[in-house]
Amino acid sequence: MYIIDGSKMTDRKEAWEEIKRGLDAPAYMGSNLDALNDILGETRGEVRLTCACQMLNALGTYGCRILEVFYRAAKANKHLTFSLGHRPEE
Repeated sequence: MYIIDGSKMTDRKEAWEEIKRGLDAPAYMGSNLDALNDILGETRGEVRLTCACQMLNALGTYGCRILEVFYRAAKANKHLTFSLGHRPEE
């Protein structure tokens, strides 16, 4: 499972750092919505975004666009699921 912490996404720069960290993305991944869509098209497994409200409060409309990419990618990639929620119990 890939966990992305929305509370760390306080601006666009921090959002992309957290997305890349959470997805264990390759170093060449760009910091834009097209790059996110490309990576998610190759991702297998579950991606969970925690603290989504904090992300949306910080990023506004851009945060909504990020969520849209996650949902659309999960719909297009049968090997990917996306959810909002809490960090799983460890």
